[in-house]
Amino acid sequence: MEKMFRRTLVGAAVAMVSSGSFANETGQVGIISDFNVSAYGVAAISAFYQEDGTGYDYENESRIGFRANKDMFDNVNVFMQIESGYVGDDGANGKLGARDTFLGLSGDWGKVRFGRMLTPLYEIVDWPYSNPGLGRVFDWGGDVKAHYDRKSDIARYDSPAFGGFTYSLSVGRGDTGTDGSHHVGASMHYTVAETVTLHGGYESNSKYGGSEIDSTAYIAGFEIPLPGGFGIAGAYKYNEGESKHDGKGADGHGAADYSGQEAKQSQYSIIGQYWNGPWGFKLGYAFNEESEVNGVKLNDDESVISGQLMYVKNGFVPYLRVGSHNAYNDGTDGKDKDKMFARVGLEYGF
Repeated sequence: MEKMFRRTLVGAAVAMVSSGSFANETGQVGIISDFNVSAYGVAAISAFYQEDGTGYDYENESRIGFRANKDMFDNVNVFMQIESGYVGDDGANGKLGARDTFLGLSGDWGKVRFGRMLTPLYEIVDWPYSNPGLGRVFDWGGDVKAHYDRKSDIARYDSPAFGGFTYSLSVGRGDTGTDGSHHVGASMHYTVAETVTLHGGYESNSKYGGSEIDSTAYIAGFEIPLPGGFGIAGAYKYNEGESKHDGKGADGHGAADYSGQEAKQSQYSIIGQYWNGPWGFKLGYAFNEESEVNGVKLNDDESVISGQLMYVKNGFVPYLRVGSHNAYNDGTDGKDKDKMFARVGLEYGF
């Protein structure tokens, strides 16, 4: 599929320039670029409805990116990428550079990138443990500021494969406006006998987000394929950093203000899946334990259960997702009631 779409508008333009057919019209003489240039992206739109919401919404998560690369020396390839954010409701977040945007070098020794990209730990959180629809609890729904997702001002190294083992390292600035704010991250992936895969990630951030509090997070997980098209995956994540409870209350009511105080929280994710030809089904459950500040538990544990039916045809993936959650519980008025949600959508990558 990727090869099919490599002859993009950008690629065609570069070819025209390189052949000279475009140069006569622009006054540009010679070859503008002999880099390998390609465009890629995801077209994704869905209709989403949540109980207690204001009605249904079309969520547009389409995005586009551009890549280029060229050999600089033997065994040293220079590459770059710039990727837009999701279109969203009004396109405000769809600017180029909002997602992974970097310059890098690669060879049989691995690859190193500089710029904006996913941290090694968050890459594991995002996939496979926040799908389908578990991110509201296992990802951004946590109650402790402990790790970044996509981070600018860092360098990241990804190793080549050593048998079934790979690892990644990241280092860089934390909050650039805060003196002494730094980031360090790492991950490892090990596939045993080409079946069971183990994942581990770690992240440490001094003065996270410009606060005076240092944060630490780690994750450990597994993926196990089972006979008959079944599979199971699970992970544990621990977060230690500043509490997200700022006294405002997720439901609009007042809540205790724990901002500026150190907190900790454990999170769990478990996912089962079944595939029969092009048809797939996932069932996921995620749970956050109560966060804790100075030995006091804040009555904010939360959970989500979500099922997703999908069909894969020629790279297109129509899907239906249904679930229930009590995420964003701040402990103000006891446990929030579970709210149903549903999403139907279509997406494809090119």
